[in-house]
Amino acid sequence: MSDKDSWSIWDHITGECFQGRHEGQQLDVWPIYLTNVEAAINEYPDLTVSFSGFKGFKARLLQVMNRKKIDTKGFFLPFFRMTMAGRIDARLGKMTQGLGVIVDKMGKYYPMSAVPRGGSIEDVWLDRPIQIERGGIDGVPKATWLDSGEVPMQLLTRWYGFSFTYPGCEIYTAA
Repeated sequence: MSDKDSWSIWDHITGECFQGRHEGQQLDVWPIYLTNVEAAINEYPDLTVSFSGFKGFKARLLQVMNRKKIDTKGFFLPFFRMTMAGRIDARLGKMTQGLGVIVDKMGKYYPMSAVPRGGSIEDVWLDRPIQIERGGIDGVPKATWLDSGEVPMQLLTRWYGFSFTYPGCEIYTAA
């Protein structure tokens, strides 16, 4: 990502600027939870949902590309690989989808296949109990620390992106 003022380039996962006038600066980041309208209304019955009638070319293209993003294998655009600066970590398939949990500059990856839809798993990471629960309606995983109820920094992402940002990170495997 780049900003319009200085064209500095920012890491979309960590919020850190790695090239340009703002190099070394840090944006605030927070946990991102993706969902769909049906699951959001189920969780928040009084939720007001608004839809935009505007559909520019970019919006239509993204809608087609992301139509069934959750729980799908996805595809890797041929020219996209050329934009990557390093090798893809081969411990998982590059398009493996999962939940990346982040604490400070450490990450742990929970592949979607490890968390049953509508169910949960429990793990211990950094000496803390954590639960990864997967929504029954939207299929999206969500992490919560069991000892505090807090939500850690997390991101639903493909393996290639998470492993580039957190090289050598842990990968959850069932005991």
